[in-house]
Amino acid sequence: MRDMRSTDFDFSTLSLADLIEARDTFHFHLMSKANVVGTAVGLYLIRNDEEWPKNPGEGANPPRKKTYPREFGNSQVRDYSWPCIIVLVREWVDEHAFGRKGMPSSADMVPKRIYLPDGRIVPVCTVLAPPLPQGATLPMTPVVWPQETLGGGLPLLVEVQKEQHVATIGCLVSDGHTTYALTARHACGEPGTEVLATLRDGTRRIGTSSDRQITRRLFSEVYPALPLRQTWLGLDVGLVRLDDMRDWTSNVYGLPKMKPLFDVYEQNLSLRRLMDQPVVAVGGASGLLQGKIKAMFYRYRSVGGFDYVSDFLIAPVPGGKVPRRGDSGALWHLQMPGPDGKEDKRLMAQRDLRPLAIEWGAQILADGGERSTYSVATSLSNISKLLDVELVMEDADGVSGTWGAVGHYSIGSLAIDLVRDPQLKALLAANADLMSIPLDSLTKEPKQRDLLESGFVALADVPDIVWKKYPSPHRNRKGDDIGVVGGRDTMTVNRRSSGPEHPNHHCDADQPFRGHATLLDACIADPNLISAASWNEYFQTLGENNAVRKGILPLRIWQYFERLKDYAATDPSKFLAAAGTLAHYVGDASQPLHGSSMSNGDESRQPDIPRDSPTRKNADGSKKPAYRGEGVHGAFETDMISSAANRGLLFAEILKNLDADHGLVLRTDGREAALAVVELMKEVAGILPPTEIIDAYERSFAPGSPSHNKALWADLDVRTGKVMALGVRTLAMIWDAAWTEGNGNAQAVRLDPDDLRTLYENPDFMRSVTVDEIEHEISNPIV
Repeated sequence: MRDMRSTDFDFSTLSLADLIEARDTFHFHLMSKANVVGTAVGLYLIRNDEEWPKNPGEGANPPRKKTYPREFGNSQVRDYSWPCIIVLVREWVDEHAFGRKGMPSSADMVPKRIYLPDGRIVPVCTVLAPPLPQGATLPMTPVVWPQETLGGGLPLLVEVQKEQHVATIGCLVSDGHTTYALTARHACGEPGTEVLATLRDGTRRIGTSSDRQITRRLFSEVYPALPLRQTWLGLDVGLVRLDDMRDWTSNVYGLPKMKPLFDVYEQNLSLRRLMDQPVVAVGGASGLLQGKIKAMFYRYRSVGGFDYVSDFLIAPVPGGKVPRRGDSGALWHLQMPGPDGKEDKRLMAQRDLRPLAIEWGAQILADGGERSTYSVATSLSNISKLLDVELVMEDADGVSGTWGAVGHYSIGSLAIDLVRDPQLKALLAANADLMSIPLDSLTKEPKQRDLLESGFVALADVPDIVWKKYPSPHRNRKGDDIGVVGGRDTMTVNRRSSGPEHPNHHCDADQPFRGHATLLDACIADPNLISAASWNEYFQTLGENNAVRKGILPLRIWQYFERLKDYAATDPSKFLAAAGTLAHYVGDASQPLHGSSMSNGDESRQPDIPRDSPTRKNADGSKKPAYRGEGVHGAFETDMISSAANRGLLFAEILKNLDADHGLVLRTDGREAALAVVELMKEVAGILPPTEIIDAYERSFAPGSPSHNKALWADLDVRTGKVMALGVRTLAMIWDAAWTEGNGNAQAVRLDPDDLRTLYENPDFMRSVTVDEIEHEISNPIV
């Protein structure tokens, strides 16, 4: 049995929770030392010139121990660094000097170790944090800001009580409806305050301060499993509601294209992953900032019996810039290892940077009016969680989600013939041309402009042609109105509009979940998993935090089923408008690429025949190399479908797989309807796997191959007809089931197109929402 009095303790076994418990227990003891500034937790810092150990265990007691001041800039975390409490001091006092005349009392010496009652021993690493006088003038590096485009890193200006507050725009975030610029709360002012930003030619208004601001939260609420008592987690974050998203890029000025968030949460916090890792930011006052994460949960203030801590403590690299007034709000990016697994020394534009934290200032010492040389920063993961927003990135949508009007209209038209209920069938047939374009007119892909200018868009393609657009008026840089009456988009992503309607058209459901091969398999095994909570859990395992990228197609079907039941006996116009637009989503579900993470190809692989990307370009305007299958979405779901219809082949192939009615058991509630669509997506993926569509697309680039349209149809014709027929049958079944459950009752009358248009142009009709609101919309709709 180990002697508990022994100092031979394996420090590497200490967990983050152990460190926090020890620091919490001994915090007042440590802070009572006259020289101590604050405390944090991290990994023991080894001076750069200390010899590496030659024998096991030698790192803890090096043969030639250094005694000069340990600072963040002259020390590093090594692979043998052990977990510890970090204590920051104002002045460095040699160990032998304590207690001497004119020197601090021996009682003020920071202990090397802390002993917990159960025998755990926690080492203490003392670090000199040299202060910088608050009023000192810092050297400025001139920054040439862009001429027009707004984005992260730019200076932000707010006037509060006749005083100008300066901060930095960190990044763009969205709640699924509205896009905001994220910055430091102390620079935002009261909600509704006008906010300006700086461009090369001066300042301009960008929006107003939102009421979504946050200063602090109890540590125990944000990290319930970590034992910190009477402690606030400092946050200091505010949002600016933007006036015009067309003026913005989601990228940070001077840094590479925005990458997905480096998600940090309670269960995955790891000192080994984060300590001493390089980070970069662009501050509105200082330009490019470079630093390293030196500690976590730094305690920087105590007021009224409560301590204040920050998520991260960041020190500048030696010789680097010190963040200054005006840099608060800057977004710190974690620099991922290079191709060799070591720190990436390539040009900044080539590095893999992941958004991590928001700068909110340098530490002000309580007794000296001095500002320290390190930064405190707030985890962007915590901000996203507490403010219920997601990071905005270019290409956040991937492909647009449309698979062509021909497919949607054909499914809508053919489903009417399969409806069993005679009264419902008569109502739908009387308005068939309002729901879908007749099959004999679908010999080519209709142009969206023509459909919009006609004054009425057939209902089956309203979700693409109307709802996935900016609302009118929405003007481009030339002043032209590019919006659509009834449009529901709220943001610009990679020069396209986007918003809460987009995730309703797809679901990347082909990845493992809850011990099953795919999300679809898990939901079929347990239909209770068809829920917003499960969807969020699933996408979290994929590292996806942007609500607009979390496809919720089956949940949208649930929403539709409940509303169809509501309208069946009371409002024929609403029922028809909902039934017609539902055809779009069931059509999406019958297309394999709408249920796959490879919706527009396999980004992890090179194409069989090297070629340029059809859309993606480098900064100099040259095209990037294509990845395998890039472009397959439009080639299969729009070009091939339209070409086959034009040649009279598509509808004949679908009809081969249809009988007199849909032949399916009616579902009785929204969850069952959603399950029916999950089962549809599963069957479709089995008949026509996305990988085989990509394979056929790649073969169509071979020399001597016919056009892509003909080559794809030659390979996929029979199976395409089968999957589209499954969509037709499922749509007819859902119409029948909702009509039956809602006690439908309506005469077979021709409805007024203007009434239907009024409905689909109303954003409250079949509201478009993301996963975070879908269950509330199902249960508490605006009808």
